[in-house]
Formats: sequence, C-alpha cells, structure tokens
Amino acid sequence: METKMMISAVISGAVLIVGALEMIYQIYHITVIDATARGLKHPKLWGFLAMNGNHTSGLLLYLIGRRNYPLIDLSPDSQSEIERRKKAAGIGLIFLVIGAIGLVISIMLF
Repeated sequence: METKMMISAVISGAVLIVGALEMIYQIYHITVIDATARGLKHPKLWGFLAMNGNHTSGLLLYLIGRRNYPLIDLSPDSQSEIERRKKAAGIGLIFLVIGAIGLVISIMLF
C-alpha cells in the first residue's frame, strides 16, 4: 500500500514540476515579446528577470518599469502569439495546481 502512495506522490510531484516549468517558460516568452514591442533595451534580460526572482519580484519590477514605455509596434502576429502563450501558461497553472493537490493528498495519506 505504501508503494502505491509513494508512486502517487512521485507522479504528483512530476506533474507539479512540469506545470511550474511550463508556466515559467511561457512568462519568459510573453515578457520578451512585450519588451520588444515596447522598445525596451535587452528584452531577453527582462524576460529572464521576470521568470525568476523570489516571490515574483522580477515580474513586478518589469511591470513597474514598463509603464514608462508605450507599445510601439505590437504586430497582430505578436499579439496572437501572446494570447496563445497566455493559454499555455494557464494550462501550466492547471498542471501545477493538480500536481500540488495530488502531492498534498499523497502526503496526507502516508
């Protein structure tokens, strides 16, 4: 019985990690597209800062810093890619939540 619970915990942890990585990856790309459209210098650096940081401080720093830069050229292709990546980030969030719930249930049943 304990083996099944351990396998359940490992699977839930893997789903949680996949969801978190997917969400981080999509946030990075959304930030790079947005920073490029706003004409910010070093958009990949802004994407890197937005995807990591303790308690999403990098994302907050980007959101505060971008207020001074209006959108210059956000093409319809870029806009549709941002929308697609938002949906993918939402799916990643769903995976993260399902994995976390499964992990908590698995740990509670040990």
